Amino acid sequence: MYELNLALDVIISAIIIIRSALCMPVTTLLFRIDSDASVFESGDGMYTVIWSTSQPGTGYLTYEYDGEEYTVYDEKNAAIRSDDVIHSVRVPKEHLDSNTYTYHSQHVAVRRAYVSLKGRTVSSKPVDFKGYSGQEEIRALVISDIHENPENAQKAVNCFDVKPDLIIMNGDEVSLMTDKYKFKQVLSYAHRFSEGSIPVLYTRGNHENRGEYGSGAVDIFKTTTGGMYYTCDYGPVHFICLDSGEDKKDSDWTYGGLVDYTSYVARETEWLKTLESAEDARYTVCVTHIPGINNRYGNDWSEILTDLGVDLLVGGHKHRINFEYNKDGAPFYQMLDGGKNGSDRYIATMLTFTQDGINALCYDNEQTMRGEYTFTFEE
Repeated sequence: MYELNLALDVIISAIIIIRSALCMPVTTLLFRIDSDASVFESGDGMYTVIWSTSQPGTGYLTYEYDGEEYTVYDEKNAAIRSDDVIHSVRVPKEHLDSNTYTYHSQHVAVRRAYVSLKGRTVSSKPVDFKGYSGQEEIRALVISDIHENPENAQKAVNCFDVKPDLIIMNGDEVSLMTDKYKFKQVLSYAHRFSEGSIPVLYTRGNHENRGEYGSGAVDIFKTTTGGMYYTCDYGPVHFICLDSGEDKKDSDWTYGGLVDYTSYVARETEWLKTLESAEDARYTVCVTHIPGINNRYGNDWSEILTDLGVDLLVGGHKHRINFEYNKDGAPFYQMLDGGKNGSDRYIATMLTFTQDGINALCYDNEQTMRGEYTFTFEE
C-alpha cells in the first residue's frame, strides 16, 4: 500500500511539475512586487515589514547591522513560506532604526516533497528607514477611516507643512476585508503615506473585521499576543494599541452567526490587565478605533487604562473631529480623528508631541483647518 501511494504521489508530482514548467516562462515574467513594503509596529520591540507580490513566492529582507549582514525570511516553524502573495518579516527595531533595508521575493511555481520549481527574484531599491533619533518634537500623522478614499486623504495630508515621524492608521482603511486584495489596499495606503521609511501603527477597525480575510490579515503582523493588539514605543511616547472589535453584538444579523468577538475581546482584556504603566515614558497614548472604552463586549477598559497612566486616547469611527476630557468618567483626554467626513470630505490630523504637551492640528482635503487643540498635563 505504501509503495502504491508513493508511486501515485510521484506521478501526480511529475504532472504538476511538467505543467508548471511549461507555463513557467510566462508566469515568472509576470511575477512582480505589487504592494511596496511598509514597516509596521508589532510589539515587543519588533517591526514587521510587509509587502505583496502578484503571484505566490518567498519573501525575505536583507540589511547590514553592527558590521554583520542579515537575511531574514518570511518563515513559519522553520519553513520558508512560498504559497502566499503576502510577505511579512519580523525584525528587531534596533536593526532597522536609522538603517537601510532591501526586500526581495522569489517566484515559486511548485513546491512538492523533494522538489521545487522556482522562478525569478524581484528586489526593491534600498530603503532608508528612520526610527526615533532623539528629536525634541515627535509628529504622528493620524489617517483613520480612509474607506477606499486615498486621494482625498492625500489632499488633506498635503496641507501639513511638516513631515511626520510615524503614521497612525487607526482602522477602517477599507470597508470590507473579503479577500487578500482588500488587504493589499491597506498595504498600498500604508506605503503611500510612509514610503516604507517611517514606522506605521495600525489598529483594526470594525469594517476590517468584515469578510473572510479579516482574521487572516491579523496573522500577517506576527504579534506575540496572537491578536491585533500590542504595545510599542517611539522615543518618550508609549503606545497601547487595541483592537476594539465590532460596533454590534455578535448576534447581529450582519455577521450571520460567524463571529465571536466576545471571547476575543475578553482575551484582549486579560492581556491588558497584565500590562504595567510605562514609568519612563513622557506620554502614554492609547490608540483604538471605536472610542467607547467603557463597554467593549461587557469589558470596561476605562479603569485599566487609567491605571496604566494613559494621557490621551486616539479614536476614529465617528467620522468627525472631537476633543474631550473625562468622557465616561475616564480622567484623560480623548480625541476623535475625522477620516472620511461625508461623501466628498476627508479630515487628517497631525499630532505633535513636545515637552509642554500634545498639539492636534486637523485639515480636510479642501485645505480648510477643521480643528486645533493642545493637550496639556500637570507634572
